[in-house]
Amino acid sequence: MKLNRQQVLLIVLAGFGVLSAGDWVLTTMIQGPLDKRKARTRAIEKEIEKHEKTLADGRKAGQFLDEWRKQSLPANTEVARSLYRSWLLERVNAAKLLSPTVDSRSPSNRGQYRVLPFSLRARGTLDQFVQFLFDFSEAGLLHRVQSLDLNPAGSSGFFDITLSIEALMIPGAEGDELNTEPSDWLVSDSVGDYDVISRRNIFGVGMAFDPRRQTFVTAITRSNDQPQVWFKVRDHDKTLKLREGDTIDVDDFQGTIAEIFEQDVTIDADGERWLLSVGDSLADGFAVPPER
Repeated sequence: MKLNRQQVLLIVLAGFGVLSAGDWVLTTMIQGPLDKRKARTRAIEKEIEKHEKTLADGRKAGQFLDEWRKQSLPANTEVARSLYRSWLLERVNAAKLLSPTVDSRSPSNRGQYRVLPFSLRARGTLDQFVQFLFDFSEAGLLHRVQSLDLNPAGSSGFFDITLSIEALMIPGAEGDELNTEPSDWLVSDSVGDYDVISRRNIFGVGMAFDPRRQTFVTAITRSNDQPQVWFKVRDHDKTLKLREGDTIDVDDFQGTIAEIFEQDVTIDADGERWLLSVGDSLADGFAVPPER
């Protein structure tokens, strides 16, 4: 049977209709629900991951909870206040700070623990304050310095010191004594390793006279095509102009000029090589490995 043109067009259109209907069925009845199921599955997997992380964090926190309770102040507020105040005063006396006063305010709740705030005021040298901070940080207690103020007391070498401190009380903490085991928070367990703090006193007062602090690198020039470094010795009002290999001798400091660069100079002294920049005093140098 021979089909006319109109019949052929009807058959083609019917085919397109079948294809469209099939695509609609595939998209709406099969692919759509399948995509929704996949999206739902991904959402469930993410929710599971979230809960697993929460559980892992909880287990990890649980591992430390016993240690935190040991480092906590006692749960009783008045007992905690009395013990910690006495402990602070002991640290102040050990550091030989003067005229200490310690005050405490009412505790506040933060999540599952309580914070007991303290304020400490005292007077002392920077060395004494460094000793206090060392003892404070070495203690195995849940406490921190929230803020501190250091104000030079004229040119006496002393500072007026004000500290805001927070100590924690963890639920379940037992006993009525403070933890006496040291912490492992400090990089070094020797207070001598922190002397650099007082040596670099940014206030410029309160330190014993040190000739090295009166001798500054003021310029680096060239003379006869050779580099030259200038040192201003303020307490003697003189300028030293030295080349590589020359000796610098200032009171109890003696060294040899090793290398002179555009803005820096190295000095060999006390078995080490020290690097200084223009504007530094001899006391501001820091040790660098010598060239081999």
